[in-house]
Amino acid sequence: ADFARDVLASLASSWSPIVARRRDLPYSPEHVRWQRLRRGRYLEFNFLNDRGVKFGLSPDAIERVLVSAPPLVAWEYGLDDPDPETPEGRLVAVLRQPRDWV
Repeated sequence: ADFARDVLASLASSWSPIVARRRDLPYSPEHVRWQRLRRGRYLEFNFLNDRGVKFGLSPDAIERVLVSAPPLVAWEYGLDDPDPETPEGRLVAVLRQPRDWV
């Protein structure tokens, strides 16, 4: 119980300054679209690669993954790469060539 409280306290103290710094940043419909597409890719990963999801995508497995999903996600077929000079383009570059941090 102490461990859980300590984790929550440290999470709150580290997360709060980030939220305070970013809460008033402007965002566009394109930012929202990008966020929903990234959420969709997260769900794709869970369906296709997560070892906790039974192979064959049984109805139970699909429901478990979808219940854990954010409320709004999107998929687009044939999605073009974002401009490499944007934050989204830099993210895609890192995701395609991950670093070995260890």
